[in-house]
Amino acid sequence: MDFLLELVDQYGYIAMFLFSWIVFLGLPVPNEIAAAFAGYLTEWRHFDPYTSFLFMYSGLLSYGIFGYFAGDRFGTRLMIRKFKNGKMQILMEKGENWIERYGSFAISISYFIPGVRLVMPYIAGTAKGITLIKFIIYAAPSAFVWALVYFQIGRYFPKSFRRIVEEVSLKAGIVAGVLVSCILIYFLLKLLKRKYPSFLRKRIRYRK
Repeated sequence: MDFLLELVDQYGYIAMFLFSWIVFLGLPVPNEIAAAFAGYLTEWRHFDPYTSFLFMYSGLLSYGIFGYFAGDRFGTRLMIRKFKNGKMQILMEKGENWIERYGSFAISISYFIPGVRLVMPYIAGTAKGITLIKFIIYAAPSAFVWALVYFQIGRYFPKSFRRIVEEVSLKAGIVAGVLVSCILIYFLLKLLKRKYPSFLRKRIRYRK
């Protein structure tokens, strides 16, 4: 956290843009904490909240676009080389499976799943049929909601935002998991209805 304060003291609002790049730069600071910290600064350092959020959100989107182009150019090798650990391999495999199952919608869901959010832009860049425009369409709204939630946590709970961020991140992961399960069930029922029309057909009973 001291490093983040040093960035702010030196670069002001530009530092909030860089907060979204913290993990890629190799610093062990979760994106959620960095986003909440930007909100925290609006209360304790008197930065303008609208300008702060704009810079932070712009950084989040620019990281996603960078990841998309890097995935399109290098595949997922860049992330694997940057973070040489088994956990990154697992996240890559999970993200690829999501893209195969849910298509572009997986991009929207990924912003609410810690870890997957980091690698999804690279995976989207390697996927067939996902153009940059399509990536932005699915990423921008979810990124906005995600950024706004954690930014507001930092603003309204400056003294305890770390603990709250951990709780919200856990619950967001659970909600996203339930949402994914519901979507999977929906498409499964739709597939069954298409292949077996009589399987889900309502039977109408007539009274005599």
